[in-house]
Amino acid sequence: MSPRKVLFAISFLLAAAVITAQEKATPAYYSFSRELRKQYILQDDFTKFNNYWLLGIEENSWSESIEDGKLVFQSLTNKSKEDLLPAIIDQKRDFEIETSIRFVEGMMDKGYGLQWGKSINPVRQFDFLLTGGGHYTIDKYDGIFSDYVPFTLSDDVNRYAFNKLTVRKVTDKYYFFLNEKLVHSMPFEPFFGNLLGFQVGDNSTIMIDHIEIAYLDEAKEEKSKVLIMDYKFISNSDKVAIGKAVTLTVNVTNVGNKDAQNLSIIYKVPANIEVVDFKKVPSLKAGEEQLLTLQFFANKNYTDSIIPVSFEITGADITNVNDLDLSIEVDKPVKKEIDKSLAQNFSEFRGGNDPLKGLNVAQAMKSVQVGEYYGLIIGIDQYAGEWPQLQNAVNDAKAVALTLSSKYTFHYLKTLYNKDATRDNILKEFEWLMQNVKSNDNVFIYYSGHGEYLQNMDKGFWVPSDAASKTISKYISNEDIRSFLSGINSKHTLLVTDACFSGDIFRGKTMTIPYENSTKYYQKVYSLNSRKALTSGGVEPVLDKGKEGHSVFAYYFLQALTKNSEKYLDAGQVFESLKIPVVNNSYQTPLYNPIRNSGDEGGQFIFMLK
Repeated sequence: MSPRKVLFAISFLLAAAVITAQEKATPAYYSFSRELRKQYILQDDFTKFNNYWLLGIEENSWSESIEDGKLVFQSLTNKSKEDLLPAIIDQKRDFEIETSIRFVEGMMDKGYGLQWGKSINPVRQFDFLLTGGGHYTIDKYDGIFSDYVPFTLSDDVNRYAFNKLTVRKVTDKYYFFLNEKLVHSMPFEPFFGNLLGFQVGDNSTIMIDHIEIAYLDEAKEEKSKVLIMDYKFISNSDKVAIGKAVTLTVNVTNVGNKDAQNLSIIYKVPANIEVVDFKKVPSLKAGEEQLLTLQFFANKNYTDSIIPVSFEITGADITNVNDLDLSIEVDKPVKKEIDKSLAQNFSEFRGGNDPLKGLNVAQAMKSVQVGEYYGLIIGIDQYAGEWPQLQNAVNDAKAVALTLSSKYTFHYLKTLYNKDATRDNILKEFEWLMQNVKSNDNVFIYYSGHGEYLQNMDKGFWVPSDAASKTISKYISNEDIRSFLSGINSKHTLLVTDACFSGDIFRGKTMTIPYENSTKYYQKVYSLNSRKALTSGGVEPVLDKGKEGHSVFAYYFLQALTKNSEKYLDAGQVFESLKIPVVNNSYQTPLYNPIRNSGDEGGQFIFMLK
């Protein structure tokens, strides 16, 4: 090759290298951020329960679960659903939000994807959405929808695989990438609030692989972050009533690294809401927390059914006042449920520090708070009439009762064996539980005896001791059991049945939170209601004989309870420990699922050591 050609080739390669370097140096190039992500605000790959996503199920509305390292989110109605967490982002810095999301099934023309910068009070948001039909859109809602990019059909949308959505902010500009390809850029617009998460379209299912939020620069200055970390409404009446005072106590904390010197917090309430007292917070040093109180009542001219309360905070660089719905309903008890956005903030900013000052989130997060434990143990060997006698059912039931009473916390434990386990007596115990169990209590029911399944009715039954013939008049159907369990006002109910055809009680959807031996895990699974059953088999016969005077199922169930040394043991862990040995040592397959149409939200019954 001639010297001139060599020189030309070198010049061409140098020019290409310069162009490549320039491309990588611009934020419009996807790989721009590859080496810049150092400080993460949120990372979740859904392999563990790391954040307060709305895991559970609300019948005829939505379901959400973590399955095989993916977040599975489903709308069960003709409305889109969303799940949001607070992400406290300093908007003056450069940052990037990225998620990978896939359409599984459902309405092909309904939007699914990412929401960010969202406020609740009032509702405002930004969206980066896709459709199952291959469209994408970028928009905002501030009372009306405005499209930055209208729904556009594009080959860049994967219809049958995951799609990577990237929202990048550098200096004063937004860059939007779809599967690493730049699809839009525009001037940056400030957030309405701090909420961020996912939207699933009407009657559709999506799957999320991961989400990450990271800064792309170094922190240049200190910031004051004044956040509402907790709140609690208190009323001397059973319900919020006209003319009756309500006190709202709010914990405000400066979680930033700069003092908030000239802090101003003002309240906003509707007309005809009279404010009796308001305790202000004039300043907050970095790391300081204070309680703010607002006492008010609705006068006789107030006609709305809801009393909205809001705050405006100035004098702080970052706040979360728009993320929260501080409202109460007239003629309803004051709300005491935990705001999961605040629980997320608590977990992120408080860690293992001292708990907050006795408000809703602080009390729940301090430890696993539980009510009383009720147990009903039923075992039947001796049957009259046509039903053959069993050998191990009563021995199994007595061993379970002894283990629970000696090792675990149980305040009430009722047993019914053989002739006492009649249809009437069993139903009377169900009725007693319905009348006496309170909303934070826990109920454990164990049945060991004959089960029956009538194929022409597609129904399963328990067989009480006084069922002298094989007719259904003396049976207890799984439908009846399900109705009673729905009527028991417990926090958690666990039904364990060691009987033939016991799996008929399911026909529901399994919702699970991946196990993690941490306080946060038990706080989550206890906070969600549960109505679950652990059965020795499906719609199939099961063995009465087994090991050491117990059925195979009862033997390994007892092993799980007796060998446990942890303070908390949830029913899901018990199932995981027994399912393989039962399958390996019998011809039956244990099942653990929610009891359909009974109010299960994805929580867990927790056995607590004494």
